[in-house]
Amino acid sequence: MNTTRRALAALPLLAAPAFAQPRALRLMIDWVPQGYHSAWFIALERGYFAREGLNVSIIRGFGSADVITKVGAGAAEIGFGDPGAAVKFNAENPGRAVVDVFQYFDRTLAAVITLNGRGVNTPADLRGKRIAAPPGDSGRVLFPAFAQANGIPVDSVTWVNVAPPLREPLLFRGEAEAITAFTSGAFFALRTLGSAPADIRMFRYNDHGVDIYGNGLVVPEAMANAEPELVRALVRCTIQGVKDVLADPAAAIAAVRAREALADPALEDERMRFIFRDAVLTPTVAQHGIGHVDPAKAANMMAIAARAFDVATPPPWQRLIRTEFLPPASERMLPAMRA
Repeated sequence: MNTTRRALAALPLLAAPAFAQPRALRLMIDWVPQGYHSAWFIALERGYFAREGLNVSIIRGFGSADVITKVGAGAAEIGFGDPGAAVKFNAENPGRAVVDVFQYFDRTLAAVITLNGRGVNTPADLRGKRIAAPPGDSGRVLFPAFAQANGIPVDSVTWVNVAPPLREPLLFRGEAEAITAFTSGAFFALRTLGSAPADIRMFRYNDHGVDIYGNGLVVPEAMANAEPELVRALVRCTIQGVKDVLADPAAAIAAVRAREALADPALEDERMRFIFRDAVLTPTVAQHGIGHVDPAKAANMMAIAARAFDVATPPPWQRLIRTEFLPPASERMLPAMRA
């Protein structure tokens, strides 16, 4: 082989599109565009999806658990959703099962959140209290696991069904004693309403007996089985997007503003750093790279969700969290987030 041919052979395979014709795909995020979604906005803007032969449109969702339902129903081909909620969905809908092909959040952001003065100083104090949340909220869907871990009878709380934008105002006004929500949303919403940060009490699920993974990239099981190269391409684009966000947070926030005109840049930057610190840039990710799945933690999450949702015979965790689409760990190591 001559020098020129050797050089061409060494070029990365990513230089050529993975698919001959652009493949149209809908990616449903879990909420309105925010900083932690910007990896996909960056991947779109910088042509990473196009380079792989993918024509991706990004649409908003209405909660991490609701995304699972929507992807399973065919409303989107890809979602950013809660794998714990998928345990229940897959058990009830075996013909429309979804799988987690990239574990983005190493920890869940789900929590029970209250304010000082509401009579909830420990999880046990939730007995007899009102908890406000949308039906599709991830924390609400997984609340039975939290209740079981903390010795709270599931039927000892009263749920207040509420549209997502009204959840924190209900807590702030005292019309509910607690809410379930992602810490990253509730903390900043309550602060905007006038709550002092010191008065916001957050019982994070991971810190209270429910050590589970947070949101991941989910696709229909049928797609994962039939089109593994497409899934690998999606994962590659996501990882590169995450790296770009960490290297250039200002560009990430600009990408959010381009899609959500009302987003406050300073607030979104703070929220994005909050989320990366709590859920992405963990010691596990620093050691093993983003997307790493610990077998014991994954099995424990499957067991927790199965007990909470009365799934009598859950499948092995490998059926839900699929790791064969990941690139090598060396390609998944992340830089520190730029100041």
